[in-house]
Amino acid sequence: MSIKNSLISLIVFLVFISNSYPQSAKDGRNVFDIIGSDIKESVNDGLSVYTAPLKWNKKDGITFAAFVLTTTAVYLKDESIRANSFKQHSVINDKLADAGKLYGNLIAPVIIGGGIYSGGLIMKNEDVRITGRMIFESVLYSGIVTTFFKSLLGRARPYKDKGSQFYQTFSFNTDYTSMPSGHSTVAFALSSVLANRIHNVYASIGLYTIAGITALSRIYHDEHWASDVMLGSAIGYFIGDFISSKKVNSSEGKNRISIYPGPGSLNLNIGL
Repeated sequence: MSIKNSLISLIVFLVFISNSYPQSAKDGRNVFDIIGSDIKESVNDGLSVYTAPLKWNKKDGITFAAFVLTTTAVYLKDESIRANSFKQHSVINDKLADAGKLYGNLIAPVIIGGGIYSGGLIMKNEDVRITGRMIFESVLYSGIVTTFFKSLLGRARPYKDKGSQFYQTFSFNTDYTSMPSGHSTVAFALSSVLANRIHNVYASIGLYTIAGITALSRIYHDEHWASDVMLGSAIGYFIGDFISSKKVNSSEGKNRISIYPGPGSLNLNIGL
């Protein structure tokens, strides 16, 4: 099923249930009121994500510094890691890598997030619905960051055989958008949200194992350098974790958007 067909099916589904979705006894909202509210919350969460570095504390700074040092160390080993990955090819590893690639494809969060969100609407379960919304948010906002750096850096993919140090900045050619890895970003954004929301150690192990296989598959398929994968995984993990943690859902310190009527106009207020 293509992303286009998935979106069309979702729209048809929403139109169908809107006719049979009575006003909630809890808050008097219909399905489109709820969706509109979720869209507004998603925008607020996006503001929180992108302004979070302005509010980092000492612990956050140390975590970021450690990540930079680790990524740099991997970056220096990109060539040798690539050479070693060629030695790991086998029938079993081929199948694992293919499965990992599928999990990192955008169709995965569309189907999983859409299914969870729709299920929450049908069951009138707010926690389930919000989980679906968080999946969309984490993939969207981490994807924006990853896409920006892909084009800005313009790093050549391994299969171009130009070496790990070749860059063609401000590139929109997919052959030169190696860093960071988009599949790794999607996989870890999806897994981090599900792990935090399910909150079960065995589920977390399984989810992060799948995400890890996705990341390794990008090196295995010679689509990315190891440092590309590490950076993409970190972007997906940290943004997904931030969105699905209490940091983004607490009223204290959270960026808010308020739209209210004024004399002959609508006023927009953004609280930072």
